[in-house]
Amino acid sequence: MIRVVVLLLIQIDQRSASVTRSSLAAFLFLAMSGSAVWSAEPSFTATFDEAERPSNWTVNTGHWEPKDGVLVCRELEADNHAAAARLQTPLSDGTVSCRVKFAGATGFHVGFDPAPGQLKKKGHLFSLVLTPNSVVLKKHRDKADADSKDETLATAKLENTQDWIKVWLVLKGDTVVAELENGDQAVRLEATDPSFHVAKPTVVFRTIGGDAHLDDVSVTVTKPGLPQAAKPQK
Repeated sequence: MIRVVVLLLIQIDQRSASVTRSSLAAFLFLAMSGSAVWSAEPSFTATFDEAERPSNWTVNTGHWEPKDGVLVCRELEADNHAAAARLQTPLSDGTVSCRVKFAGATGFHVGFDPAPGQLKKKGHLFSLVLTPNSVVLKKHRDKADADSKDETLATAKLENTQDWIKVWLVLKGDTVVAELENGDQAVRLEATDPSFHVAKPTVVFRTIGGDAHLDDVSVTVTKPGLPQAAKPQK
């Protein structure tokens, strides 16, 4: 185990630090839990240097197009809905990392839905919600229950979000840990809910308002999930 950690640390350099830290975070999380099966290699990575989106990146609403080495994410007024896209990488446990930059948007989400039949609820599961001045771990309401409401499970203020924000999300059972690097500011949020362990067919990205830029997306699956439903919600 120590040898693997050392090898991972040696791989860290300025260009690949976000991907390697994602893998290392997942490794340490599983090592603490006693899991013996784990791959250091991410299941998916995207730097958006190509002219087209990755083939497993499905757009539901909005504008999601690569330009100048980043993915430009934009809500479209004609959709009357936040821009929504799904990365088809099924997981139950794992690590998701990325870099986000606000370029006019008022909100950006990285979240998950429960796989069909996993829960007796309708709607999203939970999301990391970023705005230019805050970050929230939010459990989404049950759309089938008129009395159900979104729940804020953890929150923190963000300062001077004019540059790239590095994001790491680690999912293990019913616990989710979010770490952010926003310039010199470091933020850590943690939340637990008895529904969070379920299989998740995709990683859900949403943009609210103007543009947000997304780059260096990496997903490391440590426990597989289930595929996406035929007609996913927005």
